[in-house]
Amino acid sequence: AVLLRLFRATLPLLLPRAILRALARMTCMGFFAPGLVTGSICWLALACVATFVQNMLFVKETPKITLAESRQLGLIVVWMSMTCMWLFWAFVYMHQLVPLIYPVHTPVLE
Repeated sequence: AVLLRLFRATLPLLLPRAILRALARMTCMGFFAPGLVTGSICWLALACVATFVQNMLFVKETPKITLAESRQLGLIVVWMSMTCMWLFWAFVYMHQLVPLIYPVHTPVLE
């Protein structure tokens, strides 16, 4: 802990301000990136709306399935599908935050 405080205290003396500003901008927020949090909240809201719609419109009793079983099956389908779609969206979003392949610019030919 003492070494870490010493390193943080001497870092501004060792690096120019432009590099320090660039390092501050490049900090990784990980799973708490603002876009990821906002998108996750939107997916949660969409899942709640889908649950409400499923309970109001798609639950019915048939000779082979009871009302409770129909509701339970609908909840499983809604939440499993929303979880899979949210995971796919989150993976795509996070891969765009840290690209593995950068564009290669070719020189302009005259």
